[in-house]
Amino acid sequence: MCVLSILSKEKSYGYEIMKELEEHNLKLKGVGSIYPILTKLKDQELVNTYREMTDNGKVRVYYEINEKGIVHLQNKINEWLELQQDIKSLLQTGSKGDYLK
Repeated sequence: MCVLSILSKEKSYGYEIMKELEEHNLKLKGVGSIYPILTKLKDQELVNTYREMTDNGKVRVYYEINEKGIVHLQNKINEWLELQQDIKSLLQTGSKGDYLK
């Protein structure tokens, strides 16, 4: 959900996505751990990829969310918001009183 959210704002590549996650305190185990996530999103046909040459002559793979990915992201956000409400409701109905305001 977080990677798709980043890609919903603009196209990006693996290292840049990882840095964006880290800026929001969502740290991955290492640089290489973003690529299985991106591969899964591509296999699920939620993102499109294309290659672009960098200024230093290296080829960089860019990821771009597609329509199917946008719908998937919207569904996941809705599920997340519902889950948050359910958890908040559960915590607020504790037998020791309200400890979540």
